[in-house]
Amino acid sequence: MLISTLPDLPGRAFEVRGFVYAQAALGALGGGNTQKMVQQLIEQAGRFGADAIVDVKTVIGGDSGHCLMTGTAVKLL
Repeated sequence: MLISTLPDLPGRAFEVRGFVYAQAALGALGGGNTQKMVQQLIEQAGRFGADAIVDVKTVIGGDSGHCLMTGTAVKLL
């Protein structure tokens, strides 16, 4: 699974399949939740028949260190 923070991949064409997201409270050191969140993104993209996720964004905030990850699931052409 290709994962990129770029909104598009230079030299690559793709078809948008859907929007993926994951959320969790990170706690003091993340507690392994970031890896679980990435795995959730990959599983969701797989259900769309995608083989890549582009435009991945991460937002962390709030008193509890809440984290949200989003991305666009795409099929490379």
